[in-house]
Amino acid sequence: MIHNKESIPAIIGSTIGMAGSLIFILVYLFLKEIQDSARKFIFILSIYDFFLAFFAILPGPSSSGLCKFQGFALGFIFTASFSLIFLTSLVFYLKICYAKNVDESKKFFIIGNFVVFLISLIIAIIYIIFGKIGPGSTHWCWVTEVKLGPVNYSVIWFDLLGTIILYSITFFKLRKDPKYPKSFQYKIFALGWIYLVTQIWSSIKRIRELMNPNAPNNLFLDVMQSLAAPMLGIWDAVFFVFFDKNVRSLLKFKFKKRKYGELNPSIGNLTMTKVLVDTNDI
Repeated sequence: MIHNKESIPAIIGSTIGMAGSLIFILVYLFLKEIQDSARKFIFILSIYDFFLAFFAILPGPSSSGLCKFQGFALGFIFTASFSLIFLTSLVFYLKICYAKNVDESKKFFIIGNFVVFLISLIIAIIYIIFGKIGPGSTHWCWVTEVKLGPVNYSVIWFDLLGTIILYSITFFKLRKDPKYPKSFQYKIFALGWIYLVTQIWSSIKRIRELMNPNAPNNLFLDVMQSLAAPMLGIWDAVFFVFFDKNVRSLLKFKFKKRKYGELNPSIGNLTMTKVLVDTNDI
């Protein structure tokens, strides 16, 4: 394994990202009550984020074929992850601002995920065909050959800007609705900007390279890119588990029920009903 200035931040960021994704995935599978259509998209997003961190943490394999597969997988997953971020923001926007059941269709869920999968796969295949993924000499074996090209960045930045616009519109609409607490409003507003911050470092780096191809590497940008990009999964857990009061209440209720046995039926039903009503608002 080759150690350099990028490998340690990548290991740290990937570890945090995988932990966050796993937390949300396990909580989602454990709590049947939160498995609505909006959170289904976050569940799929967490799976992509987990494998993004997983492939980013791996050192470059010695085999050229395995190296290309690692680069192909990361190119595919990275594009799919940001595309799903946009799709999730669209679902939240429609669900909260227009109609409760507008995103309940299984058809929309299947088609949306299929489109994300297909676009990301095509982009990754294009880079394989044109030889943009190949052996390198750093922590990631393919890093000296593969660079997210204009196709990737067009898709990713469309997703990011669309996400920020949708969450911002949602935020301002929620401000007029006293039903939603301010903490929830701010969480919605922050989501798009958090994802923007994770991607901004690599974008600055690419712009800098385009403006001056011979410029030496910037240590700060290298470290921030390596640290932030694989960390996407932690935000799934932060926003939808740790900072979600209703999910925390459901977890406490479930664990208390397991610890002390069946609760008083009337008290238990009332408690669970209140939690479910609050959760379904999200």
